[in-house]
Amino acid sequence: MKRKNIVICLAVVFLFLLLAWLVFKKSHTYSLSDGRDAWIKSEQIQPITGSVTVSGTADTDVVFTEVESGKRYKIDYITPGMSEKIRLERGKWYQVAGGGTLTVGPVNLRVE
Repeated sequence: MKRKNIVICLAVVFLFLLLAWLVFKKSHTYSLSDGRDAWIKSEQIQPITGSVTVSGTADTDVVFTEVESGKRYKIDYITPGMSEKIRLERGKWYQVAGGGTLTVGPVNLRVE
């Protein structure tokens, strides 16, 4: 009986942690505009983990430019309905460029 209770408790804790991670990831996924919003000067992202998942609404290359050093990272080509992962350094801010509306996460967002 004790073993069954322990297994149930572990399963509940695991499910809670999984749900918490999914909510956290969803709340740190952003859709970046394609530049048509005149009031936005720039959108910058900061990776929360070592990799960022990117999807988009257009066939496009996606370029991440590190704000401080100008170093560039590139996803050569994504198409609608497809997503790609890219490794970026945690804690640094990146300018994102690409066609259409790009959805990136998990990241923090800074709009100027």
